[in-house]
Amino acid sequence: MNASPAPAVPGGVELVTPDLDVARAFYTDLLGWTYTESAAGTTALADGLPAAHLRTGDAPARWWTVFAAEDAEAVRAAAGRAGARGDGEQVYDPAGGAFRVRTGGEVVAPGPGRPCWYEYMTTAPAEADRFHAEVLGLHATVPPGAPDDSYALLVAGGRPVAGRLTLPPPLHGLLPTGWMVYVAVADPDAAAERVEGRGGRLLVPPRDVPTGRVAALADPAGAVFTVIRPAPAPA
Repeated sequence: MNASPAPAVPGGVELVTPDLDVARAFYTDLLGWTYTESAAGTTALADGLPAAHLRTGDAPARWWTVFAAEDAEAVRAAAGRAGARGDGEQVYDPAGGAFRVRTGGEVVAPGPGRPCWYEYMTTAPAEADRFHAEVLGLHATVPPGAPDDSYALLVAGGRPVAGRLTLPPPLHGLLPTGWMVYVAVADPDAAAERVEGRGGRLLVPPRDVPTGRVAALADPAGAVFTVIRPAPAPA
């Protein structure tokens, strides 16, 4: 029997988009990003710290969550055994989600303008939880006091590293299944007001959730992400 790999955790994000110039302008206006260029591509910076990597690719545009693993090949092998399809670093799970996995690598530091949380959106929570436990070593735990299991924390090493949300009917079909990137901002309402004037779309208006205040957006090429003002940590 093959053992499950050591836990893999979300380490960063990459945007694949057909027009880098349009993407750079959009995220500069919305999030205040600046950029550096290298042979590896474009790196977005927030307050001088790496926030994301941007690459040119065919439509549809999408945000990729990149998992850092001790052994990426072991993760890909476990994914294959669990029914996923692989393509290089990319893993396409049986429920329609996708992620990238790499050995090692630095984890992006959460903060203003940078990814601060990751959630798997699904209509098949039991299957998703089983896949993430077998492949990524992340175990679903319902938060204390939750009314049901529609939301779970994905835990590694005793700490939450991501979430899993069962999409309710109003959001099913509006938001894509798979990994959602949450970017920290000071004012989600202001971001929601500005997005359409910058060529993007407001998908889910600002609202309060247990983790903070959020709004789901799409950039001009259709890549979906969420902005969040995280809730204050408990005293």
